[in-house]
Parts: sequence; structure tokens; C-alpha cells
Amino acid sequence: MQITEPRIANVAIVGRDDGSTFRGVLQMLRQDDQVRIISEHQTLLAALEAGLGQTMSADFVVVLQLCSDEFAQHEINDLIGRCLFGRILCCYGPWCTADGRSHELWPVAFRIPAASAASLVELELRGFQAGTQALSPMSAGEEVFFHRSHDPAEMAPTVRSKAIVISDESDLRTTVTGILAALNCECTKLPLSVSAIRSHLATQNDSLRLAIIDLDGTTGVVEKCVGVLHAERRITTSVGMSVFAAALEQVTTPTESRLSQIMEKTELLLQLRSLLTQC
Repeated sequence: MQITEPRIANVAIVGRDDGSTFRGVLQMLRQDDQVRIISEHQTLLAALEAGLGQTMSADFVVVLQLCSDEFAQHEINDLIGRCLFGRILCCYGPWCTADGRSHELWPVAFRIPAASAASLVELELRGFQAGTQALSPMSAGEEVFFHRSHDPAEMAPTVRSKAIVISDESDLRTTVTGILAALNCECTKLPLSVSAIRSHLATQNDSLRLAIIDLDGTTGVVEKCVGVLHAERRITTSVGMSVFAAALEQVTTPTESRLSQIMEKTELLLQLRSLLTQC
């Protein structure tokens, strides 16, 4: 029986490492046996001048963007043109969160938040190993969401867990519950209410693996609900979710400090899968 050797992905890293923002994804890349880092450049101009995408071929280009407009549009266009059929991922820090709404230098298919970069790069590496086609720079947001949310069953943890999902948005509760169900979690949906949380917890005899709460609700109510979760010793892990996750991670108010993690709402599948599979 012939055994197929795993493909080694040649990776080029572009951008400045501030020692914290991109720690997770850089650690993952440098420790993965199926990754070969072929070049590292602090600027995109330096990488292009070194022949990236021409004399130097990369399966992945991982760009680290600390601030908005760090890279010129013509440099980005040159990189995309040279690596049209490769995989380009721009990992953006908290200061770049609004770029996709205010102005778009990078295609939506290439932009990933630093908070979930390691999980998303891992997903792309799995696609590379499987020989699947990379996303086109012309891909719409819906295509990107589907691409990053497919096949949750094959990534599901083997141990079944219990969780509660807390939000006043019924559609969000349903979506998060569906993701957690695919990740082998028995879920209960609750509104953003102290009384609802306390009433549910009073009926539970065993521990809960996870509580995930919507941080984009009314500030005072969110603070009180997080306080209830923090005081409940039977909850193993309490996390928040927000469209402003990258910015909130930099905040040190009691609400944020009582949570184990703050997750980006658009990247919940990979972040929750990573959390639930941790020992």
C-alpha cells in the first residue's frame, strides 16, 4: 500500500512582528512540520523587490498588518497579480478592524483578524494538503463565510460538552447554537438577562463546559450578566463574542477581564473549535 507523503507548504511572511499581535499565527507557522518558511520581509516593497511571486515562489503569503494603510495599494495589487493562484492572507491587528467598512485595500477573501489568524491559516493549510483551490480575490463575502465554515463535522471534538448561548438577538443565538451543535455541544439558548441566566443555572446539577455571551448588547446589562457567569463556579469557560473583538481585547474593564477570551462573531466556528478541542 502506497503512503502519500504530506505536501510541504512554502510560506513567505511579510510585515512587522510587534511581539504580541501575531504571536499565535507565527508560533503555529514556525512549529508546523508541514510548513517551510522561505522568506521574511518587514515591508511588502522589500518582498516584491526580492522576487516574491516571480523568482521566489510561495504557496502561502502571510501578511502582518499592524495599522491601516501600512501597505500601498499598488504594492498589494502587484502581490495579488504575481500570486493570483496562490493563497494570500492578510492578518490585521485591532487598529485595522474597520478597514473593510471604511475602505478596502485588500480583498475580503484575504483579510483575517489576528485573533483567529492561527485557526484560519490552519484551515487553509488543510485545503492546501487536500489540493482544494484557493479563494479568488474576487470572491464575495458570502463565499468567504461558506469557505471558512464548511465541514464542521470532521473537525468536531469527540467529547460531548454542555454550553449556554446568551444574546438578545434570536438569529445570532440560533447561529451560534448550530455551530456548537456541530462541535458536539448540547446547547441552551438564553436572552441577555440576569434572571434568565440565574433561573437556568438553578436547574442544572452538573457543570457547563462553556458560556458564550454577546458583548454587543446594552452595556449595563452585559456587565451584570458577565458578573453572574464569573461568580458561577460550575462554568468551566466563559467567553464573549463581538463584532469589535479585536478592539475589546485591548480593554481592561472588569467585564472583559472576567472572560477567558473574546471572539470575533464572523469567525466563531474556528475559534470555538479550537477552544473546545483544547485539553
